[in-house]
Amino acid sequence: MHVIAVPSVPKRTDEFSSADEIINSLLDLRPEKWGLPPFNDWIEGTLPIDPWFIGGPVIKGFGRGSKVLGIPTANLAAENFSDILSDHTSGVYFGWAGLSKRGIYKMVMSIGWNPYFDNTEKTIEPWLLHGFDEDFYGEELRLVIVGYIRPEANFPSLESLIERIHEDGRIAENALDLPEYAKYKESPYLRNPLQEGAATGGNEAEQEFI
Repeated sequence: MHVIAVPSVPKRTDEFSSADEIINSLLDLRPEKWGLPPFNDWIEGTLPIDPWFIGGPVIKGFGRGSKVLGIPTANLAAENFSDILSDHTSGVYFGWAGLSKRGIYKMVMSIGWNPYFDNTEKTIEPWLLHGFDEDFYGEELRLVIVGYIRPEANFPSLESLIERIHEDGRIAENALDLPEYAKYKESPYLRNPLQEGAATGGNEAEQEFI
C-alpha cells in the first residue's frame, strides 16, 4: 500500500516523513503517479473549481509586490475572510476581478503563507493581469475565483519565485479565455457595488449567476 499524506497543519510536513508522498491538498493528487487512471477534469494545466466570491476595499500589503517582486498585488484584509481562508487550501488560484471604478480584469492570486517570505498569517494576494498607472488603495475590489493552478511552494531564489509567478500569470491569462472560465466574467457579483466599508465572502453570490 502506498501512503499519501495531506497535513492539516501548515509547516509540519516533517512529521509525515514516512509517507510515500506529501501533498498540499487533495486538489494536488495525481493518481497516475501510482499506476491509477488519471483524473480527466484538468484543462490546460488548470483545475475548474466551484466558484467562490470575495470582495472588499484594497489595502496596503507588505509592500513587497511592487518593490521586491515587480508584481503589484491588490491585497484584501485577511481578517475579513478568516472563515474562507480556513476552508480553502493554500495555493495559486485564478479568476476575474472587478474594480468598482475601472472595470473587470483577469487575475491570478495566492492564498497561503508564502513560504519564501515565511508569512506568519495566511493571506490573500491577487495580481490583476493589467498594467495600471496608479495605485487604487481603498477602491472596492470583487473577485470571482474559478480555478486552481498549483500548490503553494518555496523557491531557492527570488528570481525563481518571480519566474514562477509570471508563469502562473500566463497560465491564468490563457485559461480565462476558455468557455469554462470566460463565462464568469459576466457574473453580476463583479459589478454590483458593496455597501461602503463592507466586505463579502463565500458562495452567497452564487445564486446571482450560477
